[in-house]
Amino acid sequence: MGDLIRVAIYEDNAGLREILASIIRDSDEFELSGEFAHCLDVVRNTKAFSPDVIIMDIDMPGRSGIDGVKDLKAVYPEVEVIMNTVFDDDDRIFSALKAGATGYLLKKNSLANLLTSIKDVKNGGAPISPSIARKVLQLPFASGKGTDENYNLTEREIEILKLLSKGLSYKMVARDMNISLDTVRTYVKRIYEKLHVHSVTEAVHKVFIENKQ
Repeated sequence: MGDLIRVAIYEDNAGLREILASIIRDSDEFELSGEFAHCLDVVRNTKAFSPDVIIMDIDMPGRSGIDGVKDLKAVYPEVEVIMNTVFDDDDRIFSALKAGATGYLLKKNSLANLLTSIKDVKNGGAPISPSIARKVLQLPFASGKGTDENYNLTEREIEILKLLSKGLSYKMVARDMNISLDTVRTYVKRIYEKLHVHSVTEAVHKVFIENKQ
């Protein structure tokens, strides 16, 4: 077995926080590296407990999860963050992605897919609830209406980025496009090089969201 994926949870609802923590504890692929009711100390906590992935609520006392992500990413850009929230409005979605969140899940359907979503972000994916992916795809670039800047991406690279923006894993993209997994990885590497980014979420943000503004 490889190294365990270390997961920290930020959720002010004590009951839900315990459910999330139990899911992590009960899996032999993950290790719980902290559970917190607010994100006021997210940078300090991350230094102390070294999580690989953070599950972050948005509406918490003292500071929103979006502000917490922004502070965290300024110091620990390598830590992946999945927003887990009830909010599905455009402003919060795009603010969270712009702050550096790697995924965006709605609480009403996130529990069943929590472990898969965590593994996806570690494998370079961007887990997004289907209704949230639809909102992202309604942006001009994603819907094929064009933007002022395409960063010299080829049509094939754009197609792959669109699929990844829906939350599909590399394996699912390979299946949908009838290409090998290694080919998908090669395309993604080229996308990263052209965009000067290091993750799918950064790529989605740069192409889909910055071009919306």
